[in-house]
Amino acid sequence: MVAAARLEVTPWAAETMRLAGERDNRLGASAVARATRLAVAAWAMAVEGDDTTLTAMAQSDAAHWLLHPAMEHWQVAPGPRVTRIKISRLDAGTGAEADVDQPKLQVDVEFTGRRRFDDPSRIDAADGDTLFIARLDLTLAGTGPEPWQLSSGRVWTEDQYRGYVFTSHRESPEEYRQRTGSSAGAGAAAPARAAAPAGTPRVFRLIAGFAEHDERFGSTAVVEVRRETVPSRDEAEQLIWPAIDAETTRALGAGDWRPSLNWLDVIELLEVGGGFVPPPDRTGN
Repeated sequence: MVAAARLEVTPWAAETMRLAGERDNRLGASAVARATRLAVAAWAMAVEGDDTTLTAMAQSDAAHWLLHPAMEHWQVAPGPRVTRIKISRLDAGTGAEADVDQPKLQVDVEFTGRRRFDDPSRIDAADGDTLFIARLDLTLAGTGPEPWQLSSGRVWTEDQYRGYVFTSHRESPEEYRQRTGSSAGAGAAAPARAAAPAGTPRVFRLIAGFAEHDERFGSTAVVEVRRETVPSRDEAEQLIWPAIDAETTRALGAGDWRPSLNWLDVIELLEVGGGFVPPPDRTGN
């Protein structure tokens, strides 16, 4: 699973590897990539119950906090599926003064899975896997075959990591009724959408709650888009931000405002009779 996961490197980390690897092959691209995959594999094995490798390569309590997120009442349940590994940062340190300024590596891991709560009566969402981000910090601490050690680690749900709640779903018949003032009909209530012909646009409403905390101002922003595919989380953010900025400026006037997202919903609007049904005309026409 870890070997098959996509490994990405930020441009600045790649450049550091290129330069630092010339003086120390432990900082070169191949060595760093190998250390990264080893650390992620060690974590994944520990989640499955075998923490031998993780404990051997971890400093102090780093392994414990990676497996037991601080201030949380859950752990990652066995069976996580790693989807992306990203080398976010590489600090090459000062070389000879490694005891003062050791090289450090930051790795972000995206994976899907479930939470296992301390309270056995609690279960994770039943309608799909939870998305997680794990951050592993590695320190170059030796000269042997495995010189990188885990110095710290943390796991968040993606909502925790990003600081807002994201949902994506198809409009329910009740939501349709509230939007249009009429019944969606039996055909629209089907839980799964039939595949639309290639090139057929679908209509998505993006609704975001946000706040400008310095001004204690909060509001919502809405935008509708036509496209063939469901917007991903990153795409939805890019689509909604112009509407958030416009609403903030409308309410507070021009300024260097810094609103932040509280939640973001992507709703695929129901289509009835082969066409998108718009909301009622609020002008009375």
